[in-house]
Amino acid sequence: MYTQKDLIEMVDLFRTRNSTENEWLEFKSNHISDQDIGEYVSALSNGAALMGRPFGYLIFGVEDSSHEVIGTRFDYQKAKHGNEDLQNWLTRLVSPHLGLAFYTFEYSAIKNIVIVEIPAAFIQPTSFAGIEYIRVGSYRQELRKHPQLEQKLWNSLNQVSFEQSVSHEQGLHFKGLRLLMEIKGLEFSENMFSSLRLIDRNGKFNNLGLVLSDENPYIVKFAVYANNKMDFKVKKEFSGSWAVMLDQVLEYSNLYNDVSARVIGSNRSRTEIQSYPDPSLREAVVNAFGHLDFSFPSNIKIEFFPDKVEIASPGSLFRVSMNEVLNGRQSFRNPNLIFILNKLNFIENYATGLRKILQAYSENPVQPSFQATDNFFVVELPNTNKMSASGHDSGHDSGHDSGQVGGLDIISNSSLLDQIVSYCSSPRTREEIQELCGIRSRDYFVNHFLKPLLESNRIVMTIPNKPKSKNQKYVQPTNSKDEL
Repeated sequence: MYTQKDLIEMVDLFRTRNSTENEWLEFKSNHISDQDIGEYVSALSNGAALMGRPFGYLIFGVEDSSHEVIGTRFDYQKAKHGNEDLQNWLTRLVSPHLGLAFYTFEYSAIKNIVIVEIPAAFIQPTSFAGIEYIRVGSYRQELRKHPQLEQKLWNSLNQVSFEQSVSHEQGLHFKGLRLLMEIKGLEFSENMFSSLRLIDRNGKFNNLGLVLSDENPYIVKFAVYANNKMDFKVKKEFSGSWAVMLDQVLEYSNLYNDVSARVIGSNRSRTEIQSYPDPSLREAVVNAFGHLDFSFPSNIKIEFFPDKVEIASPGSLFRVSMNEVLNGRQSFRNPNLIFILNKLNFIENYATGLRKILQAYSENPVQPSFQATDNFFVVELPNTNKMSASGHDSGHDSGHDSGQVGGLDIISNSSLLDQIVSYCSSPRTREEIQELCGIRSRDYFVNHFLKPLLESNRIVMTIPNKPKSKNQKYVQPTNSKDEL
């Protein structure tokens, strides 16, 4: 689920942002007893729920007082309790079933780290071998010995948020979510409704189940404007399962993240630059999907202007200031949705999204902006290919997508897509269209131009029942429209 870079970044964030271990985080220098690991799983799961976090973490290979990375010899893949694999033993004795995730990686030369990611308690406290645990200061204690904390935890678990409220619609279907999880190599069945937090303790679907179902009533609005007068070039609404929508919106947004070819200098060397440098656009979209306020009567809006993209989501910052967010502090309006999006590998739950956006623009003269109003959170990303070297707008308000910026020749994806559609007023072969674009790589052309145009129905095959026919050509559909 995480890359090695992600895991290193996670450990460094936890080491630097947490001066002491807390209710949901524990560092260990090396392997501890199997019983201790089980008790920590219970304690950190309950602590995460108490603090409103989707996960707790047990990290091996970090010294618990100095937070220095020293590495660990603990190998969970080989570890056994008696004749049983340690991971299976823990899973069997932890109740309710959590779905623990183990990660081992090389932090630096000869320094390995193991992370146990522990989902927060849900509906009831998490126990190990029939006993519930909690962190009290730096000590692990039985929860029953601290009645005030126990009551506070139960209050937290019984606090009904939007995503935990019973859905008004109970006839829910999950065809889209099932297919998405299968594509990502994850299991999905009705037996998992509880572990995925889609139902309450009475077996009724909650609002998280509604949002992730095919019957989800919330939509996302997507627009591409031909100019700054807001004349529509593309206007589209996404609907269906929230997770499936996120997957579709990310793919669609990437289509309009122009990769411009810049021809530089006397030797006419070619380089390609994204309008919205990775991973800024992805992080902004995922942030909107994960942290919006579903109770506010509005929709996520993603709007591509010639010189910027603006992503607005209902709901302001949740119990945290902008400065705290930019410094890595976390606050979750939808912790169970974050839990699901994390399992689907869409989202990192350790609050680096906005900082990654800023890092992506670190060498750009114009920076992203974040605006938190009473009812919305708005991210504005400048189009780097519409800015000159001095940081001033290059004056492309006319809607044209090719020309010169800072003395550099630019031909953007948007312009080529439009040219292809016009060129296909008469049937054309793939070779003819590719030659028009001046692109050598067949795979690149098919994936970034031909395939998106076919999927958006801006062009169609002349022999649709035989996609690979040697006589295949491409043409505008009979009722061609500018609007998708």
